Amino acid sequence: MPMIDCNWSYNGIKLCILNNDILNISILPEMGGIIWSIKYNGYELMYHHYKELELPWKFKEDFPREDPLHTFFIGGWFEVFPNAGYKTNLLGVSWGLHGETPYLPWKVEYDEEKDPNSILLIVQLKRYPLKLYRRISLNKNEILLWEKVVNLAPIDLYFSWLHHPTFGGDFLDDSTFIELPNNTEIEVDKYLGLKYSQFEAGFRGEWPMVKGKDGKMYDLSRYPPKGSQNTNDLIYVPKMKRGWFKIINEKRKITFEAEYENSLFKSLWIWRPIGGGPEDPWYGTIYATSLEITTSWPATGLSEQVKLGTAEVIKANSKIETLLKFSIK
Repeated sequence: MPMIDCNWSYNGIKLCILNNDILNISILPEMGGIIWSIKYNGYELMYHHYKELELPWKFKEDFPREDPLHTFFIGGWFEVFPNAGYKTNLLGVSWGLHGETPYLPWKVEYDEEKDPNSILLIVQLKRYPLKLYRRISLNKNEILLWEKVVNLAPIDLYFSWLHHPTFGGDFLDDSTFIELPNNTEIEVDKYLGLKYSQFEAGFRGEWPMVKGKDGKMYDLSRYPPKGSQNTNDLIYVPKMKRGWFKIINEKRKITFEAEYENSLFKSLWIWRPIGGGPEDPWYGTIYATSLEITTSWPATGLSEQVKLGTAEVIKANSKIETLLKFSIK
């Protein structure tokens, strides 16, 4: 049985800890419900940026509305809803990058007598009549996420939804590789104009090979050593053949396996900031990767996803439920 304790804090920020014999999970409810740390047998799987943890609404400096996330990005696993992607406008609402759940405090509920094995995180959006519930539980070597979205309005609403686990720490090095379903089709981002991408914008092919700007072919399933380059790439899997992937670190002998409903989370974004480029926001400091489980693509925001037909819809006064399972061994 896991141990759960929400009486911790770090830098004045509430911290919930779930652990058992092999897994230790730390969650920051006040910081967008971020899963800040996942440790397996003492090895850290999440990437942590160099910045101190600080609540977004306590920032003293000004930061741009279209991209506040990069101002206080700390790494970890954050959940994005209802706008997966960059600045967008829809139904009179303007959202910045990955608005709005990463910027909101989530309510946390834990009842040791009613359910000693999980915690429930709840957030109601401020600018859209949707409410998101996420129950997190540990089962031996598994992390289970039960989630529910509730539409509080009498009209249908568009949304895009994204899980952004940022892997790094002890888990990412040049022995790390990714497995995706066979015959997976990929496309290099051509929409954002990423200045420090090393791959040919708009290239389409079959996983794992991708064409570089230098004309050479590269294996996306593998990662270069830390410090060997200073690039920032985004690759899409427009339609996952099944909701499944693996990340394996051969050196540590750790495998992270994801299973989820690809009827809802149809796409996958693969973010590879290897250094990230010499300018803001990374300055060559980041060495991470994220396999972003998402309903929609590309990363141009909800309004554009609606136009392209990749946005999801929740019916008036209805709910959507789903389960995601992640095993580590």
